[in-house]
Amino acid sequence: MALSRYLRYVIRFIIEYGTFIVILAIGVVIYRIVFLEAVEQYLERSLWIFRYVWLGNGEISLFDYTLTYQFEGYSDYSFYYVHWGQNMLDGVMPYTSDFGYREIGWYVNENGLYIFPPLTAIFYAIGIMLPVDNWGIGFLLAAFSYLTVFPVYGLGRELSNNRYVGEAAALTYLLSPCVLYHSIFLWMNPAPFVFFFFMGFYMLVRGNKLTGVLLIVVSALFKQTAWFFAFPLVTYLLIRGKSESHKEIDQPETEIEDEEEEEEPSATIIDRINATIDISGFLKYTIIVLVFAAAILFPFLISQPHMFDHWRLAMGGFPLEPPYTDPPGYGTPITLPYLPVMAGLPLVAEIMNNIVSYGFLLYFGVILFAGVMLLEPRDNSEIKVYLRRLLFLTFLLMMWVYLTGPRGVFKYYFVLMAPFFSIFSSSKMVTSKDEHVSFSFSMLWLPLALSLVILIPPREIYLFGIILISLGYAMGQKVGLFWRTLTAPIRWVIKQLRNRTESYFQGFVVVKRRVEYAIYPERFEESR
Repeated sequence: MALSRYLRYVIRFIIEYGTFIVILAIGVVIYRIVFLEAVEQYLERSLWIFRYVWLGNGEISLFDYTLTYQFEGYSDYSFYYVHWGQNMLDGVMPYTSDFGYREIGWYVNENGLYIFPPLTAIFYAIGIMLPVDNWGIGFLLAAFSYLTVFPVYGLGRELSNNRYVGEAAALTYLLSPCVLYHSIFLWMNPAPFVFFFFMGFYMLVRGNKLTGVLLIVVSALFKQTAWFFAFPLVTYLLIRGKSESHKEIDQPETEIEDEEEEEEPSATIIDRINATIDISGFLKYTIIVLVFAAAILFPFLISQPHMFDHWRLAMGGFPLEPPYTDPPGYGTPITLPYLPVMAGLPLVAEIMNNIVSYGFLLYFGVILFAGVMLLEPRDNSEIKVYLRRLLFLTFLLMMWVYLTGPRGVFKYYFVLMAPFFSIFSSSKMVTSKDEHVSFSFSMLWLPLALSLVILIPPREIYLFGIILISLGYAMGQKVGLFWRTLTAPIRWVIKQLRNRTESYFQGFVVVKRRVEYAIYPERFEESR
């Protein structure tokens, strides 16, 4: 069966990307339904100032069991985003007290000082420019949330060398309850910086280093949270790693030639440093990053030299107040000390409050993860295995930042974790040192389950679920071993069924090989 070259390429494209295209279509349908429901509720209000969502506590009956949930709701879209977007278009500079003041008819909205990098305010202004009734920002946030599926798919596929893993990652990301609720329905703001980070990291995986670096810098110019992405980025740019040309440096001393033993020690040290650290390359990209960031920040810095003072306000925390027995107010971000408060342990809460408020846990963890990243072995012949590990360490770093940060967290912050959950959805993706990672059924349900662990529990205690998730990933090898032991009987039954039914499908196997030969003739030529 001979096929023309054009027809063969079309069939290959359908085979390679057909499932992903179907997943994208499913995502469009679901996102459209959720987004239109949000728009309908938004337009029911007479003024944009009344855009808020509070679902509060609720109950779901499931198999005769009553499940209590508590979704966080917010008024940020109207109180902050639309306000700032309209002020930007009116020419009010963001780093002034006037930027937090706006009159609309009889209502005066005051939301304090603007504390984010400038791209966030510009993003809101672009959303207000869209010819719709002030829901243009929500549309852009939903669009960036949807577009994030492309780097999620790409990272899942590239880091596993398996398109099925990428397809599973794309599907579970689009179905993530956290993303659907916080980004598509509530129109919360993490979407742009999440998109630019994952797209930037995908560019690094693909070998487009400069593009990847600049995209991650763009992410950092949206939100200060993205500044922690500097640690994996610096590690990737600074560490040279092993290559064929440097293998001789790592050989045992007994195998080194006599003339090499006579070299000066200083020369050997310099060679080892040059073989490990790419100082010139790192300096080159540092200069590019500084020039790129300066080009964006320069107009704001010249007109508002106190811009960085506003940024530093985001570093402030929300420490607990005595007697350490009261649950947090609804407008208060949740910090780690609230767990002992809810457990009735005020003394533990006081001690933990002091540790968290001064940033001891945060700094300790950041330094620890930065050191682990720098010491992670890098083999350039298996660069994707290294990048998979680097991305996983970034995931753990951000979980630590959210858990131990003095500022605390709201549930919508964990929209950032949805792509991580979808990519690292099996123990093999976490622990394997092979380039190829096989598909696992956990890739279809685990990301959704982890998202629900964040979304459903009461806000006073859901950080306990975050701790369990973090520990599970940190002990990925042991958790994977436990899961494989637990599911061994099921795998044995499936294997027996496959062996017993294999003979009935011999005809299909023959047909499949003929079709593969027609579509991929080069594979059979290489195997000869």
